Amino acid sequence: MTMPWGQLGKDGWLGGTHCVACLAPPAGSVLYHLFMCHQGGSPVYTRLLALDMCGVCLVNTLGALPIIHCTLACRPWLRPAALVGYTMLSGVAGWRALTAPSTSARLRAFGWQAGARLLVFGARGVGLGSGAPGSLPCYLRMDALALLGGLVNVARLPERWGPGRFDYWGNSHQIMHLLSVGSILQLHAGVVPDLLWAAHHACPPD
Repeated sequence: MTMPWGQLGKDGWLGGTHCVACLAPPAGSVLYHLFMCHQGGSPVYTRLLALDMCGVCLVNTLGALPIIHCTLACRPWLRPAALVGYTMLSGVAGWRALTAPSTSARLRAFGWQAGARLLVFGARGVGLGSGAPGSLPCYLRMDALALLGGLVNVARLPERWGPGRFDYWGNSHQIMHLLSVGSILQLHAGVVPDLLWAAHHACPPD
């Protein structure tokens, strides 16, 4: 609802990509938790978990495409290669996440994507990339919140310290979801000004 569609120009497809990225994790997670009371055993649970992981894969993949596009807006020869390269890397990461045998393995599967995003953030931070002035801090907070949520979920904190006390409220999975929502909001806070900047910015001549 806060996406300025009329001002995005030819980059309007990135606005759609961004919206799918923001909505996919909550949608997959809601379906996963909604049907957790099933009696279908391991096959049903595996499909539900795969659906949840698809949402995480989409936000990690599609969420970064507008960031890369805007960061390399003035490098037309490098931008397509970076977008294709990140998409291919995301395909491998997604497959590893979907086939991971444990929660920690699923978290590690997204490590290469996080590393690639950090390279993009670093390029922007040292002036090799472009974008809206206030977007980079949003992206750094986005990945920090996502990483913290993943670590809390893997570590099973705080229920590890008090078994049974956090079965209904305040457990690691709930904390992870709250941090994930914060991460998505930071992504949105960075991408909207970035896309507006890219739509109106004129790159200097070579």
